[in-house]
Amino acid sequence: MSDKTSLPDGNDVTAAVIGKLQAMRFEDFPAELVRAVRTLAIDGIAVAVAGAVLEKAPKVLAGHLSEHARQGEVSAFGLGMGFAPVPAALLNATSMHVLDYEPMWRPATHALSPVLAASLALADDRGLGGREVLTALVRGIEIQGWLREAGKSESRDLRFHPPGVVGPIGAAVASSFLLGLDAEQTANALGMVSSRCGGLFTNLGTMTKSTHCGQAAANGLDCALLTKAGFSATHRVFDPDKQGYVNAFMPGFEQETLLRLGEHWRILDPGFAIKIYPAKFSTHYGIAAALELHRQIADPGAIRAIELVVADVPSSDRPFPRSGLDGKFSVQYTAAAALLDGRVGLDSFTDERLNRADMQRLLPLISVSMPPEMPSLYNTGRYAEVTVVMEDGRRLQARCTNPRGSWGGEPITAAEHDAKVRNCLSTLLEAAQVEEVIDLAARFEDLDGPALRRLFRLASGRKIHD
Repeated sequence: MSDKTSLPDGNDVTAAVIGKLQAMRFEDFPAELVRAVRTLAIDGIAVAVAGAVLEKAPKVLAGHLSEHARQGEVSAFGLGMGFAPVPAALLNATSMHVLDYEPMWRPATHALSPVLAASLALADDRGLGGREVLTALVRGIEIQGWLREAGKSESRDLRFHPPGVVGPIGAAVASSFLLGLDAEQTANALGMVSSRCGGLFTNLGTMTKSTHCGQAAANGLDCALLTKAGFSATHRVFDPDKQGYVNAFMPGFEQETLLRLGEHWRILDPGFAIKIYPAKFSTHYGIAAALELHRQIADPGAIRAIELVVADVPSSDRPFPRSGLDGKFSVQYTAAAALLDGRVGLDSFTDERLNRADMQRLLPLISVSMPPEMPSLYNTGRYAEVTVVMEDGRRLQARCTNPRGSWGGEPITAAEHDAKVRNCLSTLLEAAQVEEVIDLAARFEDLDGPALRRLFRLASGRKIHD
């Protein structure tokens, strides 16, 4: 990769940021960072397989792309198809996000799918190895984390869905590295993709929400490829500009915070939360509290009322979800599922489960309070309190301040994560294929191009010619 860091005069912030990103080299990564990124890679691939198999959105999108986009050999996970790199990145990131099962970050965003999907598409297309992919992941995730830290705000104040704002930047950073772009070209790719950022919260609960991450991956990759072809854009993406990227998407942006990039690895500190429930992370607080109460309720039919006190996250207040998919974003539905079933899993968010009589009886009994004084940022005093009022007058109450696997919460064990990965992969693959995918992923950084391609073909369900 090129060490060139010169930029046109006057682009001090952008130049400094890109210089810090280009200084991130695999040889300097601590072992703990490599292990963490390897964990992220297998989590993302496994969740993408399950998303493509279980949800409708990836299949509809794949059909559309088959008709309107040139097919190629880049594997679409879980779909048994090949595409050109950009549509493959779109599909794989959509599949990776559609279950809302990928890791969560603090401040909140979905940093993995945009970067991983773009990086794997290039690796598959160009025969790149695991070490290069993991380096791209680190660069693309770190820039997203520092951007969110520099522009963080309470969830209720956000105007745009974060992965649609920082995800394209991360994907462009990762793609620029894998394509060997120099600093000036990288600045161009970032400037170009800044005009493709966005994503509205109003689409949560619909198929379109998953494409916020899909479009982030595809646009970041596309802009890096266009840059390599000579397409021009501004080189001032992070510099002060009244009508520029940071002012448009992040009011109150702190430039000094962004320039702390490289001070430490945000992948490790504050780190990420591996999800154990396939739902919006805001709902995990209520799920944990409701699961605690489930053990005390012999007959859910004797529930008279349910009171939820949760953080002021408007997109999570969905008293009557329109579909099982919509239920993933509802504090009411997820708490009800936990109370009724004593578990929340992949099968908790089907239309059939939503329409079952016990769920339809319980949902109207739920009231929600969102105190404006409660912080919505994770690990800052946020909590969920669930109170169940029984027919005999008893009031059962539980509170969760840190869901398992999150910052300050009880960690998820390696065995639990392994079970999640196997469960997701087994939606498509036979037992022997699951074992091979896991074995390859455990050696991700040592895989060469052909070995990595084999991993992709396995995860796609396509035939492999040994």
